[in-house]
Amino acid sequence: MKSQTFFSQTAYFLITLSLTVCILIVARQFLIPIAMAMLFSFLLLPISRFLENKGIHRVVAIIVSILFAFLVLGALGFFVYYQIANFADDGPLLREKLNEKITELQKYVYQHYKISRGEQNRWFHEQSDALLDSSGKYISNIFAFTGNFIASFTLIPIYIFFMTLYRDKIKVFLCKITPTIHNDHIIAVARKTAKVSQKYMQGLLLDIGILAVLNSIGFLLLGVPYAILLGILLAILNLIPYIGVLIGSCIPFMMALLIQDSTSAAFGAMGVCVAVQFIDNNFLTPKIVGSSVSINPLATLLSIVVGALLWGVAGMMLFIPLLGMAKVILDSFPQSQPIGYLIGEETRMKKPVKTAGAAKIILLNK
Repeated sequence: MKSQTFFSQTAYFLITLSLTVCILIVARQFLIPIAMAMLFSFLLLPISRFLENKGIHRVVAIIVSILFAFLVLGALGFFVYYQIANFADDGPLLREKLNEKITELQKYVYQHYKISRGEQNRWFHEQSDALLDSSGKYISNIFAFTGNFIASFTLIPIYIFFMTLYRDKIKVFLCKITPTIHNDHIIAVARKTAKVSQKYMQGLLLDIGILAVLNSIGFLLLGVPYAILLGILLAILNLIPYIGVLIGSCIPFMMALLIQDSTSAAFGAMGVCVAVQFIDNNFLTPKIVGSSVSINPLATLLSIVVGALLWGVAGMMLFIPLLGMAKVILDSFPQSQPIGYLIGEETRMKKPVKTAGAAKIILLNK
């Protein structure tokens, strides 16, 4: 009897998992903007609530909070555009420097390995063609994602507006679809989930700002060209865990190696990246982001891989906070608590505590 129950539960779990994966793949163009809007709505909710407490109508307060977000993003975008324009103006100089470095490398290879420049050029062209053939589909996927994101970007502010406007209606809906005795518990879980997402987004943006400042200061002290642009780029790439840091660290190294004659600046730039990443991993992220998304490294890595397979670059960034929200929900119900324990950082699994009433369940992570 127990074996039949186990197999039926396993079959139910596998069927549910398969359907969920299919929905995530088929409806990705719809779900990605929805997920982004949900996270940003949690981020902007304190602003709209503050304005509402000052007596401003909810609709006006929501519009002001969205306009404020657009103003901040527009200012940041203009600053980055100005930095990129300066970088583009120096394009001919960079191309000349690159040709000089290639010539020096070819001379070194010929002197030490007796490979003529013609053979080197043929090998380089063969490898370049192979690289272009293999990376063509990835580039097309990136452009496809960019085009889809731009097309869906106009819907994100609309989603944010209505999610924030109808937040009370969503609470009533959750109460309607659950038994009355569990309404208090369901609302508490929903509030805690929203608080986790809000804390994560606020901490993430603050962490990116601090990383951009630290990287820029380090590159400026070393005299690395385009220090501010590289500092901002590395901070943004930090949104992609593990992979973004690895790719971002190579950019200032190559830039310093290309423009400056000494390799000390290039390794110094790499040292800045390593030092800033050490500070971020051991001090900034634990203190700023905190334990809002208390997911263990294995679950984090799996969420990145699965997110990349299902939603591409967007999935790599979105699946971590979404998994953190899912953990809050899993920890709040005895039936799903073992899964929450499996993906979390807890050393032991706590049992849910109940008091006299069924609606008085104490949240595990309160």
